[in-house]
Amino acid sequence: MNGRNICDKCGRDNPPTRYFCEQCGRFLKSGDYSDPSLYALPEMKVMRIVDNLQHVPHTRVIWDDMTDLYVSRIEKLKALFGLPEMGANKNSDIIKKMDDFFNLCHKPDFQIAFVGTIKTGKSTLINALLGKNYASMAVTPETAALTKFRASAKDYVDVTFYTPDEWRQLWNSRSQGADKFMEEYNRLNGEMHRRKWIGHPPIHKEMSNDDIEKELEIWSSSQHAEHYFVKEIEVGISTLASNFPQQVVFVDTPGLSDPVVYRSELSRNYIRRANAVFVCIEAKKTYEEEIKTIASVFSFSSEDKSKVHIIATHWDTLNYPVEDWKRQKEYLVEQFTGKAFFDTPEQARENIMHSAAFIYNLCRDFGKLDSKQYKALKKFALTFDYEDDIKGNLYKMAEMTNIDNIMDVIRSKLVNNYKRILMSDIKTKYNDIVYDLKRAAEEKRGSSAELLQTTSLRLDESRQKIEEHREKREVVQSASNQLQEIIKKVKLETRNRTDEICGSLRRNLVKK
Repeated sequence: MNGRNICDKCGRDNPPTRYFCEQCGRFLKSGDYSDPSLYALPEMKVMRIVDNLQHVPHTRVIWDDMTDLYVSRIEKLKALFGLPEMGANKNSDIIKKMDDFFNLCHKPDFQIAFVGTIKTGKSTLINALLGKNYASMAVTPETAALTKFRASAKDYVDVTFYTPDEWRQLWNSRSQGADKFMEEYNRLNGEMHRRKWIGHPPIHKEMSNDDIEKELEIWSSSQHAEHYFVKEIEVGISTLASNFPQQVVFVDTPGLSDPVVYRSELSRNYIRRANAVFVCIEAKKTYEEEIKTIASVFSFSSEDKSKVHIIATHWDTLNYPVEDWKRQKEYLVEQFTGKAFFDTPEQARENIMHSAAFIYNLCRDFGKLDSKQYKALKKFALTFDYEDDIKGNLYKMAEMTNIDNIMDVIRSKLVNNYKRILMSDIKTKYNDIVYDLKRAAEEKRGSSAELLQTTSLRLDESRQKIEEHREKREVVQSASNQLQEIIKKVKLETRNRTDEICGSLRRNLVKK
């Protein structure tokens, strides 16, 4: 056949090196075997699957060779695990982990997530760190869309909308506490706007840096009905390009206690995915809801608790900010040290910080303050006896807000090491998937368990196993063929000898 390897079932012309059809999985060497039972054994089915795994399509990761190797292995494991025989429908969580792993490897964003309950100053803190008021500081958990900020050569805003299926899931996930959500939705004639925006293609707009805030307001403000249908916003900021790599992303998340459960779950997924998490709480008092939020974040980050940072916001509202914060911080260290939180008091002290982002932003924008903002800054200056020369003491007041120290932590601890941290997270997630697959393998019996074990890390060994199985079967078949020939010869010789004896007996009887 001139080296061709045509399947006699579906007609597919397979490469000569293949043992099983890449289209229908039929054993291609069946013509070499006279007994169909030899190539219909369960072991042959296992060999078919392993052989086809060698040809799973691979999407190359160009930024790192080790990550490319991890992706190649997980692609094969996903193809294997997706087979009905492997019970993939009972292990959808593992499949989702694999998909998340692919997304991480092909788009290696270093995500710094900001989490907080209502009015804890999360967006104000992000604006202080970004150097300008981009994120809306009026947005509540009922109206916020997940927003990502990254350095970019050009300023832009990308908006992604819910698909019809995602919107159905969101709508059906409204809790009993969603009265305010529904009240605002009806007030803004949400149903009329829904027809336009659900399933709408993503929007990409390039603009000047000064226009970003206004554009964001359209898609995230409670005054615009559009915000209900926005799944995610990404903002590219040119002024960050000199301070941050493009891979570093600040993520402003909706609240974990959102009355629309679907949106809360989006936040949880980003927290699980995040390389670092900053949880905003009130400096004055830690409320029960905030403790629950912090506990949730730690549960998502149990593998590396050092990635969690607690920011006590509105530090300036304490009666005596400097003295009161010392006592409050020690209380928080004690509160958040233990099995479910930071491992040691030292780790807690390092990762619990105060901030007064609103005051910092006022100092930064001093030349553009309106009368109300100026009064707020003057009140802070009065607390520290700077009211006689507010302008001359702007640097000192900005320094007291601790924003620069938080930025130093982000730069030195996170950004400067983002590649190492990212690779560590990729390796951890890879090992976690392999561990889950091994556990799934232990629940299977026979060839399925053996298959998962042999393909988890070294698929090249599987090729060798196929060869060994084939050689053994060829030996068995050869021996069987030889035995059949011997039996045929014995039968023939026996029949000939019987005929001779019978013929001799007949001749003797005739003579008598």
